[in-house]
Amino acid sequence: MNLSRSEGKRKLPSLSLVRWLVVLIGFIVFVIVSFVLYVRSADSDYRNGETKATRIALDSGGLAKVTDAVIHTWDETVWVVTGTDSEGQAWMIWERKTELVKRKVSENMSEKQITAKFALEHGGAAPIRTIPGWFENQPVWEIRYWNEKDHLHQSIDFYSFQDGTKLRTFVLSSK
Repeated sequence: MNLSRSEGKRKLPSLSLVRWLVVLIGFIVFVIVSFVLYVRSADSDYRNGETKATRIALDSGGLAKVTDAVIHTWDETVWVVTGTDSEGQAWMIWERKTELVKRKVSENMSEKQITAKFALEHGGAAPIRTIPGWFENQPVWEIRYWNEKDHLHQSIDFYSFQDGTKLRTFVLSSK
């Protein structure tokens, strides 16, 4: 079987530099879009919970405006929503499975007050994070910080939301 002259001289098409750049840019766009979609899907349960907690605080909790919503898991998982009512008073609402617990911020320990109390008790140490939570069937402040002794372990202190009394300290294992 003989090849014709035209078949023997055919060259395989090669990709020019422009075509390589188009393919490379297309691949990079594909990877970026895939990553964004993955992050959105991984974060969707949290965002749906936050939206639901905000809606409950606005509808059933008596808030006119929500400024923050955080999830806290210890004894049980609760959403803590911070906001203001129609009169401009600041409130915090703990959304438990069985009830809503609503507390006026001005009549309890604020985040600034509890952080100042913590700093006094721990020689001016700054906490890693301070969040409202639920511990031993009551609203609390959870403060996470580096252990002063060795700075290798973190500890968590729970303070009463109402009067700022320290309820318990947990030292976290480094393993």
